[in-house]
Amino acid sequence: MRFRKFGARTAITVVALLLSGLSQAAMPTSAEAGTLEDIRDRGYLQCGVAAAGIGVSEIDDMGVWQGFFPDFCRLLAVSVLGDSEAIEFIEINNVNRFDALNSGAFDILMANTTWTTTRDAEYDLAFTNPIFFDGQGLLAHASLDAASLEDLEGRPGLSVCVSEGTTTIRNLREVNETLGLEFEIVTFHSIEGLYHSFFGYQCDLMTYDRLALVSQLMNRAPDPAEFVLFSDIISKEPLAPVVRQDDQEWVDVVQWTVYASMIAEEYGVTSENVDDHTDPESPELRRLLGIDPGMGETLGLPENWARDGIAQVGNYGEIFDRTLGASSTLGLERGLNALWTEGGLLYAPPLR
Repeated sequence: MRFRKFGARTAITVVALLLSGLSQAAMPTSAEAGTLEDIRDRGYLQCGVAAAGIGVSEIDDMGVWQGFFPDFCRLLAVSVLGDSEAIEFIEINNVNRFDALNSGAFDILMANTTWTTTRDAEYDLAFTNPIFFDGQGLLAHASLDAASLEDLEGRPGLSVCVSEGTTTIRNLREVNETLGLEFEIVTFHSIEGLYHSFFGYQCDLMTYDRLALVSQLMNRAPDPAEFVLFSDIISKEPLAPVVRQDDQEWVDVVQWTVYASMIAEEYGVTSENVDDHTDPESPELRRLLGIDPGMGETLGLPENWARDGIAQVGNYGEIFDRTLGASSTLGLERGLNALWTEGGLLYAPPLR
């Protein structure tokens, strides 16, 4: 496994292209090279990730990326290369992530990135089905004596830490306008700077995806009792993998790798029992596990692409449980991120 931060070389390349007046259409595209073929020739997947917090996406004490989003990178690496460790993790931030992806710095952005109309239609990006349904929230110092936005009405001049290059700024401005709260918005280029400043009492509140806020509250706050997660959810935040929009074959591979993890959970197939399913009755499960061939060839993958992914990384429920759920430090309930059969929003199309 490899890891590097997105650094100056790729950034300079992007700037040089912009200064030279080249249009996006003139830039080399992954479709010309074929992302799937590039990865196989290279021998490893390049996955863009962000340090959003323990359980979500973070480097552990051994220098290894851990969390919900990195595990989906691993699942994708199995689909393409058969090896969950065949990955180079590339750390990005909210300011450079889209330019870096479009410049070819990595194959996929697997982070807490919100799917929006503008990003989808104007940024030359392709979002796959969300892998986590979230909402924007606010974390406050308990000394404010407030638990919701309603409690802040009539208290102008409160400062809110927010990360640049995110949807959170626009959402916060809309809240300001709608509720007349007159927040002072303090922006940060880096996620680390955002967290450090808020927990260093340089802002009254911090806003971000609630998933990241919970992670920071549980794992970074000096004393979680000194902070309050507001009950308000001020926006919808569907978090989805992102790729360049010029390679539909690659979009399909990413999409169906995610769907396969959900289908496996529907059928109760886990990393521990996948080898027991040698002759299932369900035609869809037989296709998922490569017993009845065809799905792998359709996607340009080996017939055992999904079976190996389940065996090495697990199904969606297993990934959620160990990173965000009951077996993690966060202890989150599934909520909207439960299967459709359990009242959630996770719904995979038929595998046929």
